[in-house]
Amino acid sequence: MYAIELISPVIPVLHPLDTGAKALQLLNEYHISHLPIVVEGEYLGLIREEEILDWDNPDLLLETLSYHHFRPAVREHAHFYEALKLASDFKLSVVPVLTDENKFGGVIPQQHLLFAIASMNGVKETGVLILLEMEPKDYSLAEIGRIAESNEITILSVNTFNHPATGKLNVLIKTNRQDMRALTSTFERFSYTITCVFGEEQEETALKKNYDLLMNYISM
Repeated sequence: MYAIELISPVIPVLHPLDTGAKALQLLNEYHISHLPIVVEGEYLGLIREEEILDWDNPDLLLETLSYHHFRPAVREHAHFYEALKLASDFKLSVVPVLTDENKFGGVIPQQHLLFAIASMNGVKETGVLILLEMEPKDYSLAEIGRIAESNEITILSVNTFNHPATGKLNVLIKTNRQDMRALTSTFERFSYTITCVFGEEQEETALKKNYDLLMNYISM
């Protein structure tokens, strides 16, 4: 997914001759804390709400700010992960996007990045999350995939992160099934440590649901 696909068509831009008061009004209206300053298609920089709030006189012009020194941006054909990293590094509420011609192309709001993450990680799909913990040297995506496949389970996404306290690798797997008993048993047989299983339908709940369905069918 390219950065250009996530640009919002509604978020406005500012001009150096706009006032701090106008900037604060737009920031409040669109529930963001950053806005780009653009002149004739040229991206000059990104203003931050905290800078304007420090002003004694909000009617000062934005050209008073030293926004030229803060110009974070990604290219329009960059993968959206680059925009996500930039947003994380600088705590941005919007990420400016430049075209291949080095012109301002628009901004990506945080919400669009979250939607993209949800889409890429199968969040909307039905299925259980399994969190595995292991030494980094023991990680093998191929083996994890084979174990899932042997249980006729499809892995929709895999995310890894290091636990800061233990130094161990955490592997979060999103599957396409609700009943994980066979898969978790297989993981344990292969000496994997399962830290947590999220979203698994409890056996008792499943049995009750099936019983209710049967009773409804009989009473028809």
